[in-house]
Amino acid sequence: MTMFDQIIVKCPHCQTLMMDYELMSYTSDGSAEYFSDGKNDSIPSMNNTQGIGICAECNKPFWRGDSKLPEQQIDREPMENLPNVKEVYDLFMAFDEEGKERRINFYKELIENNFAKSEWQEYHLREKLWWAVNDTIRHLSGWTVARNLRQLRDIIIHRRSCKRLYKKYQPLLAENLTRMIFLYIKSTDVDLLYLANMYREKGDFDKALDILSKVDGKRGSTYTKLRRKIRRGNRRVFQL
Repeated sequence: MTMFDQIIVKCPHCQTLMMDYELMSYTSDGSAEYFSDGKNDSIPSMNNTQGIGICAECNKPFWRGDSKLPEQQIDREPMENLPNVKEVYDLFMAFDEEGKERRINFYKELIENNFAKSEWQEYHLREKLWWAVNDTIRHLSGWTVARNLRQLRDIIIHRRSCKRLYKKYQPLLAENLTRMIFLYIKSTDVDLLYLANMYREKGDFDKALDILSKVDGKRGSTYTKLRRKIRRGNRRVFQL
C-alpha cells in the first residue's frame, strides 16, 4: 500500500504555488525490476520530495525540499486548483529516443552550473546522471521477441543506435562515477557490492574485484552475477 500527503511548494524562480505529494508509507509487492546501478521501478515517482521538481509555469528546475511551504502557511481550501509539480521526464516526453540524450545533458548541465548546494544534492544529481546514461541500454530488446524479419531488422537498428549512444557517454560516465565514489565513501555506510559495481561500470575491474573479495558472509546471486560481469570485463548495467 502506498500513502501520500499533499504538500504545497513555491517555485524559487517565478513564485508559482504548486501541489506536490509526499510519501508517507510504501510497501512493494515484489514484482519490481532492480538493476545493478541501484535503480528500480518499485518506488513511486512522487516519493522523492527532496529531489528535483520542474515548475509548471516557467519549466525551470528546483529542489523540492527547499521549496516546501510550512504547514502554517498553507490554505487547504484552494489547494485543488493549483497545478501539479512536473517531473524531469515531462520536459522530454515529446522527444522519445532523443529524450534519453537530452536527460543526460540536463543533469550534466545542472552539475556544471553548480545547481547542487550540498554534497547530498550533488550525489543525487550524479546518481540521476548515472541512471540517465544507463537508460540508453537498460531495456534493449532481445532477438527472440521479433515475430518477423521486419521486426528483427528494427530491433537490430535500435540496439546498434542505443549502444552507440552509450559508448558516446562512457567517458562522462567514468568521470561521474569517480566523483560519486568519493562522495559515497565519505558520506554513508558502504555497501561493498554497490561500491564494487561502481568501479566495474567505471572500467576499473581490478579494484572492483579487490572490493568484492572483502564481502563476508552469505554472498548470494547478486555477488555471483557481479563477479561474473567483472571477470568478463563487462561494464554495462544489468538486471538483478
